[in-house]
Amino acid sequence: MQAYDQSNAIIWDSTFPINIFKGNTAKLSPLKIGSRLPLLPISSVCGFWKHFSEEVNPQKLTLQQVQQNKPLVVSFLSGGWNEYGLKHFNTLKASYQEILALGGDLLVVVQASKEETKELVEYFNLPFNVIADSANQIAKQFGIYSQEFAVWNRIAGISEDVPVPATYVISQQGRIVYDAIDEDFSKPFSPSEMLGAVFSAARNIPYSIKYRAVA
Repeated sequence: MQAYDQSNAIIWDSTFPINIFKGNTAKLSPLKIGSRLPLLPISSVCGFWKHFSEEVNPQKLTLQQVQQNKPLVVSFLSGGWNEYGLKHFNTLKASYQEILALGGDLLVVVQASKEETKELVEYFNLPFNVIADSANQIAKQFGIYSQEFAVWNRIAGISEDVPVPATYVISQQGRIVYDAIDEDFSKPFSPSEMLGAVFSAARNIPYSIKYRAVA
């Protein structure tokens, strides 16, 4: 994800992805509501960690440690999504303080190199945890990336090998209580529904669409 030019201005392609059939329909198997959080060790050196409790060693991490016994929003981001990616990124930034206020936290998984991700974090002074996933290893564990069913082969406006957009809320018990997977780039995640899931998980009550009112 090339995010900067020499004038330090952000570069996002203005072409919004359009769902036009260009090949085989994707047959991904993304994690859904009810699935458990993968027991996935992550490379801490590829992350930019803003806050941890004293009990957590940021040199050796799993997603469970990043969660720190609170609802965790995990959202994926790729510069290859063009304007869709910029809108997704802005929605996450706008939602972060509400996520915190409801008792949750946010981890953004960026399909980019560590250097590019560092530039993104520093340019926007991002206050939440961010990790680079240049090889889509985390995206694969969530089932939202597959080389066999490439996004660029079916979505016009995308020319890079990218994961599909996905945002999850994971409860303190390690179960997914909210998922928003946009395989066709036609329905971005709803921040109010995502916040409703954080609200429910923080209070250990079943998630219902009615809780989106808390946003």
